[in-house]
Order: sequence, then C-alpha cells, then structure tokens
Amino acid sequence: MSNSETPVLVGIDAGGSKLHIQVASAIDGILLADAVHPSSGWSNLDDATRADILLSVVETTTASFGKPLVVVAGVHGNDSPEQEAVLRAPLAAQYPTVRVLNDSNLLILAHGKISGTGVIAGTGSSATATVGDDVVTVGGWGWIFGDEGGAVGIVRDAAKQVLEAYDLEEKDLLTDVLLSHFGIKHPHGLTHLFSTVEPREWAQAARLVFSAAEQGSPRARKVIDAHALALAELIALLKRRGGDVGTIVCAGGVITGQPSLFSAFTREVRRLVGSATEVALLRDPPVAGALNLARHIHTTSLAAPTKFDPPVADRITI
Repeated sequence: MSNSETPVLVGIDAGGSKLHIQVASAIDGILLADAVHPSSGWSNLDDATRADILLSVVETTTASFGKPLVVVAGVHGNDSPEQEAVLRAPLAAQYPTVRVLNDSNLLILAHGKISGTGVIAGTGSSATATVGDDVVTVGGWGWIFGDEGGAVGIVRDAAKQVLEAYDLEEKDLLTDVLLSHFGIKHPHGLTHLFSTVEPREWAQAARLVFSAAEQGSPRARKVIDAHALALAELIALLKRRGGDVGTIVCAGGVITGQPSLFSAFTREVRRLVGSATEVALLRDPPVAGALNLARHIHTTSLAAPTKFDPPVADRITI
C-alpha cells in the first residue's frame, strides 16, 4: 500500500494562539506526525476562513503519510451548530468522517474519559460539559464581557482595581507593579493603553498579578479569588443544565501555571457542586483528546457501523 493510500487518523486542537495537529496510523495507532503552527489572530477570523485553514493544515500534514479516514478538530470559537456546520464543510467534502467540537471539549477526552467537564483558562476561558449525547459550552465571551480566569480578564480587572485604589487614595503594590510593567506614570494611563493595545499584549502581565498577591497585595488577591469563583460558577451553571461535572479537567497556561488559581478554583467548585467532584490538571496536550476520539470512532466503526455512543462510565482505550 502506497503512502497516499495508507489510512490515517487526524486530531486537531485549534486554539487562540496555536494550532496543534497530530496524525496517527489507522492500522497500528503509531503517531506519525505532531506539529504546532502559530494561529495568532484566530479569534478575528471568520468561520469560513478558519475552515479553509483547517483543511489546508490537514492536507499539508497528511500528504506524506496517507489518506485521513477520521478527522476530529477542537476549534476555539466553535460555539454554535451554525458555526460547526461552516467549520466542518470543507473537511467533510474531502474525508469520510469528520467531527468538529469546541476546543474545551477535548480536555475530558485527553484525560481518557468520554464524559465530564473541561475548563480552559489560558488567554481566555470557557467550560464545556457533556450532557448525555451532546455537549454544552458556557463562558468564553471574550475580554469585554467575560473570560474570567483567563489572562486578559485577570489583567483587565487588575487594572480596574488600580483605578479604584487611586480614587480611594489607597496604596497597593498592584498599582506599582502594573504601572512599572506598562511604563505608565499615572493610573489614568491604563485607560488609554487598554483601549489601544491588542489584549493579548496585556495578557502577559497576568503573572504579575499573581506575584503581587504572593507579596501581600489585597487587591491582587481579590482579583484572583473573584476569577476563581467566576470559573467555579460556570461549573455550577453546567450542572444546572444537566452537565456531567463529576470529573473536571483543567487546561490553559494560567490555571496550570498558577497553583493559587487552581487551588482557589478547586475550593469553590467543591463548595458549589459537591466535594465528590474530581478536579484535575490536564497532563497531556488537548490535541491528544482529538486523536483519542478519532481512534475510538475508527475502532467503533470497524466493530459495528453505529453511532459513537459508549456508556458514560466507559473510558476510551488509548
């Protein structure tokens, strides 16, 4: 069998800053390709352009290895059936089986389960839970309206704390830290900065908010606790909507890199939805969840041509 005819499986994690793709053999499961491409500006693209990029990356990456049988893509910004249809169309026109999910849905799959909740808190934030055969995503509304727990949202609210402290003539380490980082002499300069600078650039200051909290800043601590609570409230909302919150898997540079946020989030989740909930950090990259599902779909199709619908208690065989 030539390379062009060799069956392969494809998993994609298309996030706000990078696109991660993995290709594995459909015959023996061996990983054939593992590549990361920058996707800066992804959030500003329309869905048709995103769909074309997904198709191009699959075609380019698999060209040397074989013909994709199953393609699973977790896509940041895929928040409605209408968007999913647009994102899926070019891939579905070329390959036999295509699934397009929200990128946060990959987390529980990468954790080795088929049911549960995934939370992303990186540049932005969102949470996705399985609800029977379906999934529900909440949050992820961008830095203007939300993204609590994400770097941009944290820095936005830290700036608000600095401005409030100024109005109250209150001294707080957070003020000195942020003004120094951005090279601003007066708190009022933050309003100009945040209205003219790309939000991903201010996101880099998130680590300073955590550092200020560790050094005793009450206002920095207030921001972190508020964002941990807001993330936990997304979990409570998913539970009210019938989501499986028995296992919660967290990913994203902020929540995985800042133990104080993860600890506060875990505490609030257990207070709001129950102490039996498992809250874990994702150990494998989210793209592994896409490839896990692609493998499962392929294996299931070989056994019987039925819908992907394993019992909730089952685990994906990786």
